[in-house]
Amino acid sequence: MGEEYTSNKFYELLALDGTIHQTLCTNTPKQNGVAERKFSNIVETTHSLLLFASVHSAFWGETTFTVVGVINAILSSHILGLSSFEKLYEYTPDYSFFRVFGCTCFIICPHVEHRKLSS
Repeated sequence: MGEEYTSNKFYELLALDGTIHQTLCTNTPKQNGVAERKFSNIVETTHSLLLFASVHSAFWGETTFTVVGVINAILSSHILGLSSFEKLYEYTPDYSFFRVFGCTCFIICPHVEHRKLSS
């Protein structure tokens, strides 16, 4: 499985535009330090948000999406003070969607499901 990435045809295709193909040992993410550090940052920030906001861990997926969105929207000194979003799309991201994570919210039920003074 995955042999299509190690075939001679694939290497020839990569060589056409000067791409150097490097392989890694399986199950060794530590071989790519940059990706490993970014992954750790995402996981640790997700964990922090869940704990700080007292949100159940069942929402880890939604929390991770939130973390990645925030990381992509914040400014980075590595790319001349731009955000990853701005570098990719060449316009400033919309920050109006930011909210306090884990803030209290109320679900508005249809009129027939609640009483005049119910929460």
